[in-house]
Amino acid sequence: MSGIIQSELLKMRHTFSMKLVFTAPLTAALLGYLLSGSFAQLSTYNWWYTILLPVVVAMWAAGMIVREKNTGMQNVVCLPVRFDKIWLGKTLALAIMLFGMHLLLWLITTVMGLLAGTAVSPPDGLIGCMLLFLTYLWQIPFIMLLAGFMGYLPAVFGAAAASVLLSAFGTEKAWFLLNPYAIPARIVCPFFKIHHNGLPLNNSSPLLFKGPVLPALAVSLLLALLVYLCSSKLFRKGGGGCA
Repeated sequence: MSGIIQSELLKMRHTFSMKLVFTAPLTAALLGYLLSGSFAQLSTYNWWYTILLPVVVAMWAAGMIVREKNTGMQNVVCLPVRFDKIWLGKTLALAIMLFGMHLLLWLITTVMGLLAGTAVSPPDGLIGCMLLFLTYLWQIPFIMLLAGFMGYLPAVFGAAAASVLLSAFGTEKAWFLLNPYAIPARIVCPFFKIHHNGLPLNNSSPLLFKGPVLPALAVSLLLALLVYLCSSKLFRKGGGGCA
């Protein structure tokens, strides 16, 4: 499996997708600084999970499959490896990139906080970034499967639009667990201390309550497992135009 993951990462070594690991967090930080000044740290996190992160994940996952389809899946069918293992390798390769990108985002925002005034403590920032990483895992195999059905542009626009629009729907409701797109925006509130609309939360806000964090994280991880198993089965059978 490590060989498959390394192979997938090597395929993206000189691509725009790999560059996004570094440029996307820097873009979020630049937007936060230019648009918010002393609130740059809060603004960076807000720009990140409301807009930039959904777009980056959609581009990564869709591009992963479309590159294979453009070669007639020759890089897949010629390997003496089961399709489900290849699907897992692709998923894990993108998960590693997603983790590294969030770690870099945390480092950048922590430095910003030291320079411009800390609004989010380093421990809270790290927890928030790791929660975003974990709650976005289910979208990787889901968008890869969408790209197999729909192609690159429809998958990217459809997945990114769904994430951006639906993430705000029901975030403050008790039933937000039923909307997997709203879970990331809800459970980072106690750590980033900022509303989805970009406004800082006051100390009495119910969104600062950490009680729903673990149940919501469990729902996201269970969804990630289910989506992976279903998409892997389809890929193994050549479903969705993936093979």
